[in-house]
Amino acid sequence: MLVHEAGSATVKSVLPGVAVLVPLVGMFVVLAVGDRAEKVRNWLAVTFAAGAFAVCVAMYPTVISEHSVAELNLDIFLGDFRLATDQMGLLFALVASAVWLAATLYSFNYIGHEERRTSFFVFMLLSEAACLGVFLSADFFSLFVFFEIMGLAAYPLVVHSRTYEARRAGVKYIFMAVYGGLSLLLGVLLYSNYAGVLGFTARPESAYLTTGSCFIVAGFMMFGFGIKAGMVPLHVWLPLAHPAAPSPASALLSGVMIKAGAFGFLRIVQTFQTPATEHVARLATRYATEAPATEHLTGSWRYLHDLGWVIILLALLTMVTGMVLALVQDNVKRLLAYSSISQMGFILLGVGVGAYLGPEGGIGLAGALYHILNHAFFKALLFLGVGAVYYATHELEMTKLGGLWRKMPFTFAFTLIGGLGIMGITAFNGFVSKTLLHHAEIEALNVAGGAAWLRVVDVVFMITAGGTICYIAKLIGLTFFGHQRSAHAAHAREVPAFMRVAMGALAAMVLAVGLFPGWFMRTFIIPALRVFIGLDSHAVAHLGELKFYTLDNMLAILPPLAIGVTFFLVMRRWDLFRLRLPEAAGVDYYYTRTEVGFLRLCFAGSRRYGQLRAKYYPLARTRAEYLLDLWRYANQEYRRARREVFDRIAGLPMDISGFTAYVRAVQFTGDIVYGVIIFAVVVAVLAFTLLL
Repeated sequence: MLVHEAGSATVKSVLPGVAVLVPLVGMFVVLAVGDRAEKVRNWLAVTFAAGAFAVCVAMYPTVISEHSVAELNLDIFLGDFRLATDQMGLLFALVASAVWLAATLYSFNYIGHEERRTSFFVFMLLSEAACLGVFLSADFFSLFVFFEIMGLAAYPLVVHSRTYEARRAGVKYIFMAVYGGLSLLLGVLLYSNYAGVLGFTARPESAYLTTGSCFIVAGFMMFGFGIKAGMVPLHVWLPLAHPAAPSPASALLSGVMIKAGAFGFLRIVQTFQTPATEHVARLATRYATEAPATEHLTGSWRYLHDLGWVIILLALLTMVTGMVLALVQDNVKRLLAYSSISQMGFILLGVGVGAYLGPEGGIGLAGALYHILNHAFFKALLFLGVGAVYYATHELEMTKLGGLWRKMPFTFAFTLIGGLGIMGITAFNGFVSKTLLHHAEIEALNVAGGAAWLRVVDVVFMITAGGTICYIAKLIGLTFFGHQRSAHAAHAREVPAFMRVAMGALAAMVLAVGLFPGWFMRTFIIPALRVFIGLDSHAVAHLGELKFYTLDNMLAILPPLAIGVTFFLVMRRWDLFRLRLPEAAGVDYYYTRTEVGFLRLCFAGSRRYGQLRAKYYPLARTRAEYLLDLWRYANQEYRRARREVFDRIAGLPMDISGFTAYVRAVQFTGDIVYGVIIFAVVVAVLAFTLLL
């Protein structure tokens, strides 16, 4: 029996449009108020952010409880523009609007001493409207439009400080955003051509699902979504943009906006899902022969299986690269930026395993969705925590901090909760999602008949989880413990109340999602899996019965913990935390060299040309003028001679026919006569050819 959403009712509703419209209207209201009444402006921004969250909550009973889809069609000049809230889109929208509300409240005090405060709130609300539009889109065209708006609206947040670092990060960000948008647009156009629709479920008989064209389409889409997700090797913008942006914006960039990339990957997987009954026979064949289930995959499921293999490899590369680079960072925000890259690798691993397993991939997709939920909360909390440290000390270098846990106890407690969440420690939210991902790996290993490369996946998973524990321990230890290593740290004070409330709300979510995993699975994750119409319903239903806090699951944290402690002791003993990798070790180095090389090729020889021009230009100009005069004289004489010869030849037929007087009266009669003669010759040749 397969999960099939065909029975879900489609409810016409304005709520998807209202969810996007509320922050958009708020943007104009905040802009109108401006700096004239700053407190009013700040509260208006929070009110509209809260309104967007309330609208998303209002859609919950219809979309999730009643298994319906809230849809809004807008006929505008671009065509049929559609918004629709399915279960997965609503999960993303709820998380995004909740984090946006916390970040907006946090910005009350954080932005208070900076310039362009109104601009910051305006673009925060515009980015929220676009981000919600991405998650509530009904098809790839609508998703692409909002995806581009979100990318452009986030640019002013990245360059808000107008420093050299911010401008440099902004240039890299906008170029990568444009590249990603163009690639995504090409993928959407190809998908529409091959699949016959723009919706997220392709027609079963379409060329998209019956030929290898799906790999071309998925490749272009994955390039576009991969840039936004920070997938290696497309991550070069992220380590620059996140540290350059103000901390509330960094929390949104890392906690929410890069999830738009993961959301796109999930929609790509959704396009391969087909509710054909042949998969029931496939499962029966597997159980009868006890052969690996992947051997019986056919059609679009075989394509999805192969695509999952590619996504898994990209996920492993992303996990390891982000982890290694996070270990050697001294700037705390750059450490968290590389950490986001690594954690996106965990999410892509779940997506890849879910695709690889085909109809039995529910556990992998559930792990990806749960880690998306978790990462939004603990990474936003960590960025707000280090933002509070910067607010109090004006310092982001961990080697210049230390001893802050006594001076900033609330900030320390909230940051510690976020750190324990990302580590995957028992009772915190990261433990649940990493347990799901680990179980998904084991399931893939069993289904694939113990393939050796999947054993490597499990080893890399453990090492990366251990590395995560190590770099978070470094962050907490250097920032909050030890002696105060600068005057700024010595004079630090706890941050204002609004900032503490925002961090406290996110910390409460980290604890709640970790302590009540069964409720969150049944309430949000399993309903979100309904959009994948080909999943095995028995396997999906079983997910709601999983017991996470068993002895085996809690003992599974010991290997990563041991690896993390070993990493920490070794790197501290040999001072490897200060290790600076060569510039050539980064992908950005090769991107930059390629761009510079291309420009040099375009302007090759320009310097030498300037030297030659100064020396030889006067002589060359004199010679050129002489040749030009000679050409003009020769051309003039040629025209005169040609005119005389032409007049003689043109007058010859009329002289023969006795109409020379008429020729003198009508200048072009000779041309007409010659035209008639040529036409007659052509007709004669054609007639002769036909007669033969």
